[in-house]
Amino acid sequence: MFEFSLRVTGFIYQDDMNCPNTGAEFTALWRLYCDTMKKSAGMRVLKNHISNRVFDSVKRPTYGYIIITSLCNSRCKYCDMWKNKGENEPNTEEWKRIIDELVNLGVVLLTFSGGEPFIREDLFELASYAKSQGLLTLVVTNLSLFKERYIEKIAESFDFFGISIDSTRSEIYKEIRGVDWLERIKENVHKIMAGLTELKADVHVCGMITITNRNANEIHDLLHMIFDNLGMDTISFNLLDPSGGAIAKEFTPTYEQINDIKQVILDHKSLYPISNSTRYLSQLGNFDYRCNPWKCVQINEEGFLIAPCLPLSAKPGIFPDGGRIDLRKNKLSDVWGGVQKIYSNYANCKLCNLGCVAESAWSTYDLKFIINDSLFGTILPTMKRISERNNGKASSLYKSPLYTGD
Repeated sequence: MFEFSLRVTGFIYQDDMNCPNTGAEFTALWRLYCDTMKKSAGMRVLKNHISNRVFDSVKRPTYGYIIITSLCNSRCKYCDMWKNKGENEPNTEEWKRIIDELVNLGVVLLTFSGGEPFIREDLFELASYAKSQGLLTLVVTNLSLFKERYIEKIAESFDFFGISIDSTRSEIYKEIRGVDWLERIKENVHKIMAGLTELKADVHVCGMITITNRNANEIHDLLHMIFDNLGMDTISFNLLDPSGGAIAKEFTPTYEQINDIKQVILDHKSLYPISNSTRYLSQLGNFDYRCNPWKCVQINEEGFLIAPCLPLSAKPGIFPDGGRIDLRKNKLSDVWGGVQKIYSNYANCKLCNLGCVAESAWSTYDLKFIINDSLFGTILPTMKRISERNNGKASSLYKSPLYTGD
């Protein structure tokens, strides 16, 4: 869920660089990003990056991740969150105060997660409020609660709109997600893409794929469904988290399946703007990274700051020094300095096999990754596709002019 967040940061480092001689079309895109760099969000990311490299004591996080509800209407077999009752969740004003604190701390990109975020009737209000405070906003949804009247609000409220689609086949979708919604979700995607095109909205619409042993043999078909059939802007793959639910391990892909998946995606990297970096794909299943968990402020559905992170915070055997702080009773700015030791203790952790964690971690210390993998490998190709979509020039088979075959 952090993938888009880290990739948006890539272009801010290019302010003093000459535009590469790759043709007028690319030059125009480059100028667009040069203009975008000057906006406050880009400058705040740069400020965070410099501050975190110069000062060791108190870090400035660039990413925020809030679970605005634990309620979910899916019944995914690899996740137990749908069993929650959604009790003691912050109200609208409490979430707004937390968002204010995130802005004051230096956060630039905010993900609204769940559960199913659209169960919250105030989702658009909260996202619009976050944008009014200068944040870039992201959401990931199963799209089951979508209504056509939401399209304009989506365009106004979100910079990134992720849609969970784990299969091209209804029976596999139902087996994985516990609900028979695939055809309905596909119809909703078509409506969203048509509506955003009419509005010429720059929202990144992304197909979010959780890789399991059930869909491991249909990665090729998923790629073509997302891009050629549904006309979405990009796609993101994440390996199943085997600790996500009681029977999640039963859905874990095998080593052989992961290697096959890796090759299929890499083979399509030159054809489509796949949001996963080449580094991520080459290390799929065995990531080499330094987590630096301070990079992202993670807040659970009860409004608690979770340190060092949400994915493994429930395992005190792994994180004996982890912390939970109620942000309805405490200001984030008052407690942030006090949790730095927790983040420092787990700075070198790499227990997660989640690509979003690894890629955002690389972005905290590897400028080459930001420029080569994020900017050239993902941001510009995706923006080119969005530009083509909004100008009625989108082709069914996309080929990035920036791809070098490396």
